[in-house]
Amino acid sequence: MLNILWFENTSEVVRITNRCKCGHSQTFLLERRRFHRKKVNLPGCYTLGKKNLKKLMVVKDLSRGGLRLKVEKEGELKIGDMLFVAFQLDDEHRSLIKKKAVIRNISGCYIGAEFCSENFGEAFDKIISYYTFH
Repeated sequence: MLNILWFENTSEVVRITNRCKCGHSQTFLLERRRFHRKKVNLPGCYTLGKKNLKKLMVVKDLSRGGLRLKVEKEGELKIGDMLFVAFQLDDEHRSLIKKKAVIRNISGCYIGAEFCSENFGEAFDKIISYYTFH
């Protein structure tokens, strides 16, 4: 039995390999995220702040707490910017999601954004929660 508390304060990805008595080994990745993320490829659009100019995006992964999206042009957004995102899930209801999010990280054309907590608990959150686990 392994005590994973040793890895509580590390900021690096933790991979643990466990070998059983029969000689078979398995590697585990310790997840630090608050919510489960689902890899997706969902087209959508966003507007920056209160501007009415819509820009295209693709949601690359999604969780109850936020999303990672790909934008067409890098350098137009910065950390702390407020976005209004809209995209359609590929679930049986083709659920339309509209949320406000704040940019937390940027890597080229990839943007990590956290959904604003003021909207937390609304219908969109329930739909996203169900979707990410199915």
